[in-house]
Amino acid sequence: MGKSLIDKAYRVIEKICAFLLIIAVLISLGEIIGRVFFHMTYDFVIDLPVWITVWAMLLISGPLIAENGHVAIDLVVTKLRGKAKLLLELFNILATIIYGAAISFGGIVLTMMLYERQAVFPKYFPIPKWIVELCVPLGMIIFTLVGIIEFYNLIKRYQSQKD
Repeated sequence: MGKSLIDKAYRVIEKICAFLLIIAVLISLGEIIGRVFFHMTYDFVIDLPVWITVWAMLLISGPLIAENGHVAIDLVVTKLRGKAKLLLELFNILATIIYGAAISFGGIVLTMMLYERQAVFPKYFPIPKWIVELCVPLGMIIFTLVGIIEFYNLIKRYQSQKD
């Protein structure tokens, strides 16, 4: 049950990210059409697809860990067996969790600071920076939670092999 709920959450995140990427492409296409045919553009329309793409990439980073969809140099891990492999995999996942937690914390601090200072991008209309930067703590919290789930799965897998 818990596994299927987690898988469903991953699928929802994937669909949200796919939707965000489609929106980013459509905004870019609209900006190009507006610039070429109507000789008009707005400064925020150029940045918006980039921001949306960054949101999508940060949100999907966690579920990619669970699916081994990320880039990994695993030459050493695949050659190892037994306890040495377990220790290296534990080290890797703990490093992932620590990295994710540190970036999550930094992202929270940055987002709160931007919100408190009411920092904005000076565009055609002011866009609050905290809304754009919120993707960092959200994406990295998901990343860290997936790392913790993978840590649990790794321990469970090695315990079942031991029995």
